[in-house]
Amino acid sequence: MSGIGTALRGRRAWFVLARWSLCAVTVAWGGCYYKPDLAGPIVWQANDRQPISEPEEETEGQWVIWDGTDKMVFYRVGQLLNLGQSFRTIGTWVGLADPLEAGNVNALDEVPTSTWFTNRHFFSRLSQEELARGGARGQGPDPTGIWTVISGKESLGSTPGFLIRDQKQDVYLIKFDPPLNPEMTTASEVITPRFLHAAGYNVPEHFLVSFDPNKFTVDPKAKIRGKYRLLRPMTEQDVKDILERVPHRPDGTIRAVASKFLEGIPKGPFLYEGTRPDDPNDRIRHENRRELRGFRILAAFLNHTDTKAANALDMYDPEKRYLTHYLIDFSSTLGADNADPQLPRFGNEYFLDFGTVGLSMIALGSYIKPWEIPLTMDYPAVGYFNAQYFDPSRWRPTFPNPAFLRMTLRDAYWGAKIVTSFTDEDIETIVHTGGYTDPRAERYVADVLKARRDKIGRYYFNLVNPLDRFALQPTESDVQALVFENLALTGGYAPTTEATYRYTIWRHVPVGYDSLLVPERDVQTPRILLDKPFLEAWAERTPSARMTEPEQSMVYITIQTSYDRGEHWSKGVAVYLRYNPADNRFKVIGIQRET
Repeated sequence: MSGIGTALRGRRAWFVLARWSLCAVTVAWGGCYYKPDLAGPIVWQANDRQPISEPEEETEGQWVIWDGTDKMVFYRVGQLLNLGQSFRTIGTWVGLADPLEAGNVNALDEVPTSTWFTNRHFFSRLSQEELARGGARGQGPDPTGIWTVISGKESLGSTPGFLIRDQKQDVYLIKFDPPLNPEMTTASEVITPRFLHAAGYNVPEHFLVSFDPNKFTVDPKAKIRGKYRLLRPMTEQDVKDILERVPHRPDGTIRAVASKFLEGIPKGPFLYEGTRPDDPNDRIRHENRRELRGFRILAAFLNHTDTKAANALDMYDPEKRYLTHYLIDFSSTLGADNADPQLPRFGNEYFLDFGTVGLSMIALGSYIKPWEIPLTMDYPAVGYFNAQYFDPSRWRPTFPNPAFLRMTLRDAYWGAKIVTSFTDEDIETIVHTGGYTDPRAERYVADVLKARRDKIGRYYFNLVNPLDRFALQPTESDVQALVFENLALTGGYAPTTEATYRYTIWRHVPVGYDSLLVPERDVQTPRILLDKPFLEAWAERTPSARMTEPEQSMVYITIQTSYDRGEHWSKGVAVYLRYNPADNRFKVIGIQRET
């Protein structure tokens, strides 16, 4: 018995027996206990850049209507009929089983950098200039020359646009705002990817541009889908027809967003479940990847409701010969829904939501949803975007997302600490890139995002003990101190401005029972001293094993938090330390969070 599992000590035997019986049923789904892998080095870089043969283009996720129908109906029915998952779900409800945790976290409960995700703002804060630049490396389409239209916009989305090639031979997708809501869609397309890039996701380069509608030419080979979506040659009149339907500024110029084409060969979208069979590097089922599960929290923060497969893209590098996985198309974020404002129901229920339908039927139509109360649109450039009716636990995209449905509290905590890493200044800097002409609209969007961030922090940091950034520091007395940060206090999400920490130190035995080294102690600061009594107990309990058997030279410290001077205590966090005889020091090797 080890780690937080010691909490089971003293429970009635029948409860433990029932839990392990359910584990036998659900073992195929990953086991019943989350436990960090303490055997090897901490993995910070995933080994998923091995050369592979060029994959075929994925087409399943491109069928938007089918994908939505599949996720709303057939996928949900399939989950109900999946007995293994149903047993686990029931087990988690009654406390007899743990949910299946993400399969790609390291011993510190973090996501290693990979072709899916790069640890950025939470681990190493980006400057205000870096936040404003986002993933952009260049300056956008060359504004000095003629832009050549090379194709109509292929997407089935309702946002008007086309593809252009500039004087530098770079290719961009040009998208516009709807006539009644100028700036709404283009601002969303610029702001959202900058938040996601800072969080760690791969996104295209997005630029806000203003251009003269007369400075266009049409490539003779350009095609556009006309009646019945049949391809035909594209003409200058087609371009004029598109530009006539979008807002013009008083000086005649047009505002648009330019999304630069990604480098490499597009191989279709990645799906939010399963793996890609023609990619040997793709070894973790997508619904079990933390960066996709935790993406739900980022999506809720940004009201990114359109998280279907068609808004993702795999790109193959023909030189390095591996796939990189991108999020694309952010025109249904913040207050925008492509060419229309997002209705208040978006983000609160699925397009076809059996739960709310059932409640309405049971209540015989008297059930009033909180988001059905009429809202005002104060700024057409923003659309319907608010924090008043935002509930982090209830938020959902337009269609069910398999990865979001598998999200556990540990995944949610991971996403929440990234969201709350954005300070007020960070949010204001990124929102400013949206180019709102009315400063009141800009302030409104920034204020809504701050409020949504704070709701996320208060909700999830109350469910998981938000102690983080653990490190060992030397002291003047030549012993070490374990220091950490309480993210709830840092962000102002705790009920008070002070906290008490209760800790216990155990000697960890991988096989057998752990032994107590230091009984419960309380400290008033996020600093635990590995002092003389601890070192004496450590030396007495491990006289020789700590020098000759590394697997036996571990301790762990369980920490709980109280905001009312010990009347109530939070769930625990266990921090594992390994002794290194070479320098007579401990180092942090694992984190285990109780949920």
